[in-house]
Amino acid sequence: MAVPEGYFEWSRDPAVGLFVIMPLWLTYEVLRQFFVPRTMNLAEYWVKEQFYTLPRVVLDVYSIAVALAVAIAAWSLLRRQIPWVRVGLVVVLEGSVYGLMLGPIAAQLTRHSLPVLELNAVDGPLLANLIGSLGAGVFEELVFRLVLLSGLAWLFVRALKSFHLHRSIAIGLALLASSLLFSLFHHVGVGLAELEPKVFVFRTMAGILLGILFITRGLGVCVYTHAMYDVFYYLSKHE
Repeated sequence: MAVPEGYFEWSRDPAVGLFVIMPLWLTYEVLRQFFVPRTMNLAEYWVKEQFYTLPRVVLDVYSIAVALAVAIAAWSLLRRQIPWVRVGLVVVLEGSVYGLMLGPIAAQLTRHSLPVLELNAVDGPLLANLIGSLGAGVFEELVFRLVLLSGLAWLFVRALKSFHLHRSIAIGLALLASSLLFSLFHHVGVGLAELEPKVFVFRTMAGILLGILFITRGLGVCVYTHAMYDVFYYLSKHE
């Protein structure tokens, strides 16, 4: 059986996705430590806060597991001779294009013209907002798409088997549920009375679009789309 080749297949490969988002992740961590060490993306805080409470032996096992995963992914790329650097550059370009389109499409779906898919305050320093955009792209996609959407899809597919329903229904439910939680996440700290319905729906639609990208185009494209949307948003607000 022939191994699928070509950009659209390679860019969806998990090993490629890992190495494609690593430069963005490392860039974010370095910039954050140098320029905004006291600032952290909320999704990043949630993830890291959980690790801080774990016993040291669990953290050591996790570190070893991550190192092994990276090594296996690298071996897989070399064995299959996948040009992940070139693929990664095109992923950045593809994500940038989708990032420009994300706001207008979500706005059309909600009939709401104001792009509001951001985590940090718009009136904050531009550099801090741009750095935060990179972290949002990485950590929010890891939490809401890679973990939550994938986990819910796995659960729903198995739960709906007893009803003999098609797996696409389960994936659709997982997509909707993860997108609603993604939108709710951006309203943490806001009371229900102050929650603006159109903004909530806009973010839900943005979550659905990102989820569709995750399913059809892979984690790398999804991460860069989210990050570049936020970057474009903050640059446009600081003109």
